Amino acid sequence: MLGQVLWFVVQSLWPLWRVLRVLWDQWVTVLMALLAGWRKKTILPPVFNPTLLLSASSLAYNIRERKISCLEVVRAYVTRISNVNPILNALVQEHFEAALFQAQLVDERLDKGYQTGTLTKEWVRIHQPLLGVPFTVKETIAVAGLPQTGGLLVRDGVTAIRDARVVISMKKAGAILLGATNISELGMWWESDNPVYGRTNNPYDTRRTPGGSSGGEAALVCACGSPLGLGTDTGGSVRTPAFFCGLFAHKPTAGLVSVRGCNIYDHREYSEVQEPGPLTRHASDLAPVLAILARDKVDKLSLGKPVDPGGVKIYTMESDGDEVMTSKVVGPLVAAQRRVTEHFQHTYDCIIHKVKIPGLHQSYQIWKEKLAEEGEEGAPIAQQLANNQGEINIWTEITRALLGRTRYTAPSLAQALLGKLALQVMFLSQQQKVLMGKEDVPWRDMPGQERYEQDASETKPKGETKWKALQMKIQRLLGDTGVLVFPSHPTLAPYHSESFLRPFNFTYAAIFNALGFPVTQVPLGLSDNGLPLGVQIVGGMYQDHLTIAIAEDLEKAFGGWVCPSKIL
Repeated sequence: MLGQVLWFVVQSLWPLWRVLRVLWDQWVTVLMALLAGWRKKTILPPVFNPTLLLSASSLAYNIRERKISCLEVVRAYVTRISNVNPILNALVQEHFEAALFQAQLVDERLDKGYQTGTLTKEWVRIHQPLLGVPFTVKETIAVAGLPQTGGLLVRDGVTAIRDARVVISMKKAGAILLGATNISELGMWWESDNPVYGRTNNPYDTRRTPGGSSGGEAALVCACGSPLGLGTDTGGSVRTPAFFCGLFAHKPTAGLVSVRGCNIYDHREYSEVQEPGPLTRHASDLAPVLAILARDKVDKLSLGKPVDPGGVKIYTMESDGDEVMTSKVVGPLVAAQRRVTEHFQHTYDCIIHKVKIPGLHQSYQIWKEKLAEEGEEGAPIAQQLANNQGEINIWTEITRALLGRTRYTAPSLAQALLGKLALQVMFLSQQQKVLMGKEDVPWRDMPGQERYEQDASETKPKGETKWKALQMKIQRLLGDTGVLVFPSHPTLAPYHSESFLRPFNFTYAAIFNALGFPVTQVPLGLSDNGLPLGVQIVGGMYQDHLTIAIAEDLEKAFGGWVCPSKIL
C-alpha cells in the first residue's frame, strides 16, 4: 500500500521532476566545464603511416595479395601505440613480442605457400579472412597468459589460463593479438577507470571520457592504435564508447555470440543480455568480424544478403520520453539524427515514420528486470569487489575513500552501498512477514548468495514481463524490413567523472540489451566543439545484416569516423 502511495506521488509530481532534472543538468554542465578549464587538453601526435588508416578488410586483402608485409603492418601499429598510449592510457597489457613473431610467420607462410602452390589466395580469403590483421580486446576478455583482473586490486596479477571463445575465433581467422585494453572496475560502469590501470582518456579531448566499460578499446581504435577491437556489451559497453570515440560498433542479436571467457566470474556459454561485438573505424569491417564471432550460429543471419536502403522502413524516435532519470537529448544530437532521416527521405524517397514507443521511458527498470531474470547481476557487488571471497566492509572502504586511500572507484562503492541498502530493505520486509506468520525461514539466516537468489526470484513480475511486452511491440513494428533510428546517448562525450552525476544516461543503449535486438552504432561526424555525433540503428531480431547495411550507407553519406590526429 505504501509503495502504491509513493508511486502515485511520484507520478503526480512528474512535471516537477522534469523541471528539477533540467536544472540539475544545467548545474552539472556548468560545474564540469569549470573544472575542465583547469585541466590541460593534450593533442595526439600526427598519423605518419597511411597503413594505419586502412580498414581491417583492406589490410587483410593487401597482406593476402602480398602488396604489404604483415610484419610491416604490426610494426606500424606497435609504433603508433607507443606514441599515443602515454596520452590515452588505453592499452594496459601489451602482447607485442608474440605479435611480431606471428607476423613474421605469416609472411613466411604466405611466400612459401604461394611459391610451392600449397596455398592459394582464395583458400586464405575463405578460411582465414583476417590473416595477419592486428586486433585488441578489452581486459576482461580472457587471453591465455595475459592478466584478467577486471580492474580489481585484489586480482592484480591474476592471469587467464585459456583464450575466450571470441579470441579463439579471431585467431582461427588469422588475426594477430596486440594486447588488452582498459575497462571500468568489474566492467560495471560507463567510464573506464580502475585502481589497477588508472583512467583512460578520449582521443578527441583528453579531459573527457571514452566511455566504458570497453573505453580503452574505443580510445585505441579511434587513435589508430588498432584496426579493430572486441568488447562486450551488457548495458551499452561497446556502443557507448564507440559513440564517444566516433566509431562504428555492433551489438549482435541476443544469444548469437559465445560469452565464454568474456567475464572474470561468469563462465556460461551464451547470454540473453551480454553480447561480444566489434568496434571499428570502418563500417565495412562489421559484417566480416560478426561472421567470425558468430561462426556457430552464423546460419541464423543473412550477412551476405544485399540490402536496398530505399526498401527499408525508417522509424525514428528522438528521445526515450523520460527526461527524469535521464538527461534531455542535446540539440546537436537531435539535429544529427534529423539529418539521417532527411538523407533517407531525400536520397531514397523513404517515408519517415516518427514514433513514440510507450515503455521506453522505463528503460532502466526494464533493463534491471531482465538482468535479474537472467541472473546477469551475479553476487552482490560488495562480494564481487572482494573477488567473491567474503564481502568488503562498505563503510570502511567509504571512509578510506574520504581519506584518499581508496582501493575501489567511487561508482563501485556507490553501487555496493545501494545494493547493501536494498538487501536491508528486503530484510525488513521479510522480518515483517515473519512477524505476521507468513514466512517460515527468517531471511537473515540465509547465506549471502542465497539471499540474493531469493531476492531475484521473488522480484520477478508475475505473468508477462515488461521487457517481453516491449520486445514484442517493437518486433511487430520493425519486422524484417524496418529499422529504428534512436539516440546513442543524450549528451556528447562527458568530462571525466561526469557520469557519476548523470548515472542513468547509459540506458539509451542498455534498453536494447534487455530487448535483445541487434544494434549498430554509427558515427556522424563531429560537433562544433569537435566531439563525435552519432545514432543507433536498431533492427528486428536476427536482422543484423540490415542495421549494418544502413551503417554502411550512412558512412558514405556522412563520412563516418574522423581521425582525431593530423594526417601527414
